Amino acid sequence: MRCDIHGGGDSDWQYEWYKNSYSVYSNTKPEYKISPVYMSNSGSYTCEGVKGNKFSNTSEAVQLTVSDKPQAALSISPQWLNPGDSVTLSCEVDKTSTGWRFSWYRTVSYRAGLPSLSDKSYSLQPLSDNGTTADSYTLLPAGPTPTGGYVCRAGRGDPVYDTLYSEPQFLWSGDLQPSVSLRIRHLISINDVLCHSVTE
Repeated sequence: MRCDIHGGGDSDWQYEWYKNSYSVYSNTKPEYKISPVYMSNSGSYTCEGVKGNKFSNTSEAVQLTVSDKPQAALSISPQWLNPGDSVTLSCEVDKTSTGWRFSWYRTVSYRAGLPSLSDKSYSLQPLSDNGTTADSYTLLPAGPTPTGGYVCRAGRGDPVYDTLYSEPQFLWSGDLQPSVSLRIRHLISINDVLCHSVTE
């Protein structure tokens, strides 16, 4: 956070910082840096300048909100894909925040069955080398339909602050033709056999 005093010059000021009206920091530099931040740093911050017996006006309050890591949410459209179609992956974070870069992954299962976040039964294969500023990613399959699970996450800032990975979402193919077999077993009772023998 930075405190600028207009019309008072830049020298000889002592900058006082307040959180929820209580003094928390004092320095001759106009910046106040909190690193790393914790949940307890949330609050309403103001600043003012002091030069001898002279006080500047108190700044307008700035609200700082520190929250747990947000959870990215992935959606796939369409989830059922025909050969030659394209599919769009959309990743959503908190709608009130901006500046995210999005990364996209395909799940690779360690064992048979669908991947699950609860048992970490899969690894992640990046779909692109770098994150994208766009919150959607288009798959243009040139070969077989890329059925399987997909996840996304977002990050921003320097150093990068990442969201949690999204829950896996699955892409299904309309060109999968499951094989169906029908087996009929004909049971003959002993009475049927005897009657047949008598007739002959």
